[in-house]
This record gives sequence, structure tokens and C-alpha cells, in this order.
Amino acid sequence: MPLFSIIIPTYNRAHILPRTIASVLAQTYSNWECIIVDDGSTDSTKDLIASYSDTRIKYVYQHNAERSAARNNGIRHAQGEYICFLDSD
Repeated sequence: MPLFSIIIPTYNRAHILPRTIASVLAQTYSNWECIIVDDGSTDSTKDLIASYSDTRIKYVYQHNAERSAARNNGIRHAQGEYICFLDSD
């Protein structure tokens, strides 16, 4: 089974990220990693991600550089054979 890397760039979306992450966790295909790239959030995004115990969910922080840079940063951290992007909202 190939590994899928799901990259979610986010900025101050802690209030909506649980729904986004829940949609990833609900997938029937289980060989994935979810890389959440925090683009310099000032809300509780980091703490929210830390509350998940699923080791497939990974947190990457970067200083605010906008979505394209966050996507590229996610690709650099990806281990999967396939890369998917998912908006945080």
C-alpha cells in the first residue's frame, strides 16, 4: 500500500482544524501521514495539534510566508509516494 502525504497549510484556524483533521481520520485508507504546516499562527494551533495522539499527524511550524511557501515546506517534510493538499477550512 503506497503512503499518501496529506499537506494542510494553516494560519490561525484552530477553531476549524478539528473538522479538517476529523475528515482525514475518517478515511478508510489508512496508509497516510498528515502534515499540518502552521504558517505563523498566533492562536492555539500548535496546542490543538499536540492534543492528537495519532502519530500519522505531524506538525511543522514556519514563520508567516503564505500558503505557497507552506505547501512547499510540507512537500519537503513529506515521506509519501503521493502528495495531496487539503485546505484547513
